[in-house]
Amino acid sequence: MSTWTDRARLYIRGRAFLLDLGEEVAFYTESGPKRARYLLVGKLSLPERLRLGLPREGVLHYPLAVDPLAFEWEGETLILPGLRVYLGGPPAFVETPYYAWRL
Repeated sequence: MSTWTDRARLYIRGRAFLLDLGEEVAFYTESGPKRARYLLVGKLSLPERLRLGLPREGVLHYPLAVDPLAFEWEGETLILPGLRVYLGGPPAFVETPYYAWRL
């Protein structure tokens, strides 16, 4: 297990995959640079998202219709269908249409 996964908390809430990184982190994403403490994956309605108790700012949300249990860790990379989150820094090449890496 990497140091990132040792410090992060993972939650599965209904149809949502939620990773709490414990602190706000700078990311580079497919849509440019962002800062986030939380990584949220799942197609959620506004009431479902509000029930998670997340702040309006600091959430990197990918509204993908994926099974929240269909994830893997490969070193410091979180792998979900269509999404890769590289917590260890930028990859040699991007493998999916949606991605984020820690700056």
